Amino acid sequence: MSMSGNHRERTVPHDHGRRLFDLLTGYPTVRICRDILTQYVFERPMLINGTSPKNNDVQKKELEDDWRKLKFDIFDHAMALGFVAVRVRPGEVPSVVPWQCYRATIEVDEQFRTVMRAYPVREEDGSPDKPLKHVVILDMFGYTPDTHTGELRSPLAPVHHRVYHILDELNNMLYADRARARPPVYTECTEDGVRPSEEVNYDFYADAESLERTTRNAYQRNQDAVAELRGQQELLDTYFRGTGSSKEKSADAIDSLAPLPHGQKISRGPECAAPEQLVDRLRYWEQECFSLLGVPRSFVMHDITVRHDAGMLHCSFTRTVHTWQESVANALTYLWNVAKAPSVTRKRKKAKLVEPAYELRFERMPRVGVAELNHAYDRGVCTWEAYQRMMATFAGLAPKDLTSNKEPWSRDEKLLGWTSQKPKSEFNKEANGR
Repeated sequence: MSMSGNHRERTVPHDHGRRLFDLLTGYPTVRICRDILTQYVFERPMLINGTSPKNNDVQKKELEDDWRKLKFDIFDHAMALGFVAVRVRPGEVPSVVPWQCYRATIEVDEQFRTVMRAYPVREEDGSPDKPLKHVVILDMFGYTPDTHTGELRSPLAPVHHRVYHILDELNNMLYADRARARPPVYTECTEDGVRPSEEVNYDFYADAESLERTTRNAYQRNQDAVAELRGQQELLDTYFRGTGSSKEKSADAIDSLAPLPHGQKISRGPECAAPEQLVDRLRYWEQECFSLLGVPRSFVMHDITVRHDAGMLHCSFTRTVHTWQESVANALTYLWNVAKAPSVTRKRKKAKLVEPAYELRFERMPRVGVAELNHAYDRGVCTWEAYQRMMATFAGLAPKDLTSNKEPWSRDEKLLGWTSQKPKSEFNKEANGR
């Protein structure tokens, strides 16, 4: 339940979110997938629609420099929690609120809309029963927490359960290896070691005191055995503590000797073995983690020697990248309009929606090759600017490596390029002169 008194609010478990963040940065498989996705998602600069050409370059530079950390923080919180809390004010660069600095709640209001709020946990941030000022929770990634219990449903939530099984199997394997390298010593009592008959003869007539005498005698013998061993080590210390490999080995052998308690002997314990088919089971479980995060396993590990459908793997990974680009771009579009055009994003009294002044989007990674891009440009499917961006994304070029925005080819030259002859149509000057 929420501390604010609203019976419909459910608090998102804070400990669960902390464990998911630890998983994001600490578990190798998840960290590898996160790094690969961020490299592809933020590979190219973002495009800003709605700005004037004069301010376009200035805003793009601001977006790449001042807003760079914000983009990565939004991605990390969306992957770990499924949402992100951002402090945003007009004229300021937004900042992501750390998970340990707020308490998130979720509820369904009278209009059956899902509402999320962020409450402070520090005294200097305000009253704990009032939401944080200028903080909005962006829940546009498709991983809304459960409205009934508040449980997280982020991409890492199912991975978190699977990682517990993987770590348990790895711990069992390491324990088995340690037990084989340094086997534990098991002892058992001998049958005739502590019988009263082996003590003094009159113990037969004093059964009540025989056990006490036997225990005391066994304890004294153990002490004598330890003292005898210590005396032997002291007598031989001068000889064995010299230099040389043989003397060092002899000294280690003497130090490792230990007497057993009276009436006990060494017994063979059970042999430790690692879990059966551990490699195959770990490969299967790791494959589940890769599949849940949308990254093909073959992008990272090449331990499965079977034929893959390279086109399908590339298509599935491209879809994952495009999905993250679209959701992160929607979040950045909202924040950019609040920071740059606050008058447009405010709700007016008249119930009339206003289109945002700016739209931020990523240049999507092409699913086709250079030949297909040339084919589309020659037939006028895309503009010269879009053709340049897609070619640069495909080839990994920087924006400064591109030529000017002026299109170098005329319409006649493009038609001539793909028909291999001079076109005779309404686009030809000779045809127009007839």
